[in-house]
Amino acid sequence: MDLLGQAQPVRGRVDGVTVRKDFTQTVKAKGGSNRAYGRATAKMTEELFGCTTDELYENTRAKPGDRSTLPQDAQTAYVVGEVTATHRLKNTDIAGNQQQRDEQVVDTVQESSREVKGLFPWNW
Repeated sequence: MDLLGQAQPVRGRVDGVTVRKDFTQTVKAKGGSNRAYGRATAKMTEELFGCTTDELYENTRAKPGDRSTLPQDAQTAYVVGEVTATHRLKNTDIAGNQQQRDEQVVDTVQESSREVKGLFPWNW
């Protein structure tokens, strides 16, 4: 279905929570494990912000594990990163045993995050 296709689209507000849910569902649909999701998120954080997830939360004085407490620019970067990674994953063939699928998921997310990072002023 395309955006203006014949099927009745599901309607509702898109926010960081729905984007994250779509991302995690796509990782799972591609055969990635929960471990792959965690590693992919860590790689995205390293690419987008140049630090670990723990460092990001500590340096911004955000509550660990609660993205809503991050600065708005960081939240936006995660949303853009996850939307990009989700579409890249959907269009990438992922195959092999669990370890191979996990590696392919992480690599795909890392590649898409590299493309996204240049959009944000802290990476100029």
